Amino acid sequence: MGFRIEAQGLEIEIGVSPVNGVYIHEEIIPRMLDQLVQDIRQNAEVRSPVIVDRNTSVVLDGMHRVAALKELGCRYLPACLVDYRSPVIQVGCWYRVIRDWVSDSRLLEIFRSLGLGIELSSLESALKELEARKATAALFTARNCYLIRVPNTDILESYRWVKRFESAAEAQGLHIGYEIEHDAEWQVRSGKCPAALLVPRTTKEEVVRTALAGTVFPPKTTRHTLPARPVNVNVPLSWLKGDQPLEEVDRLLVEYLSGKKLLRLSKGSYYDGRRYEEELLVFR
Repeated sequence: MGFRIEAQGLEIEIGVSPVNGVYIHEEIIPRMLDQLVQDIRQNAEVRSPVIVDRNTSVVLDGMHRVAALKELGCRYLPACLVDYRSPVIQVGCWYRVIRDWVSDSRLLEIFRSLGLGIELSSLESALKELEARKATAALFTARNCYLIRVPNTDILESYRWVKRFESAAEAQGLHIGYEIEHDAEWQVRSGKCPAALLVPRTTKEEVVRTALAGTVFPPKTTRHTLPARPVNVNVPLSWLKGDQPLEEVDRLLVEYLSGKKLLRLSKGSYYDGRRYEEELLVFR
């Protein structure tokens, strides 16, 4: 059944799904999982639904919520079901931003220590190489841009190399953040940070194929944007424990959401300390 909302050409259905019936496509970070388990247990509710493709049951956003609910012994999860094939759902990526002031040579030495090939490039050429999948990544600094190559590497292996670089950099005491593409480029150009690692963008087909094969990308591989995203749903944890049939919990959720007011916040709004690129559907 589900609670249905039409949002800028996309039908959104909020309901409940079996927690073991969905497929994640990114690795779980233990530290984040522990924090989320503690938060859900303390608040006795799940604030926002997991974004799930209704056709394949692949999780687009909310891997850690799935893992946390499993750890808490839940049979169900709150799901925002969407049609992933819709062109209004976009897949972006997270560029890795180096927060510490460090020289180009030091960063390039990390890549060399991993056995990766390095070529001097322009930003424009590097972006084309990444789009064509001819490069593993690109290092964009205030002075130069460098292509990072590994022969015969598919998208999954490219991100595994990116993860190896992150681990090696962090082992040297460097701090890495994650920014959307244009924000990362702006931070380097404006002098806010010394460098950003540009990464290739996955396709929807690659996300689905990887998840259904039981394989996962490293964390922060994909960044899914929808025309609108539901938040503040606040589904009671007790409903998700499985004491009642799925259909009854779904009915309770629809009744619960129908009694709330729906506030629409425009794209670019801040909510709960975070800026969203999507319209927010806030239940109150």
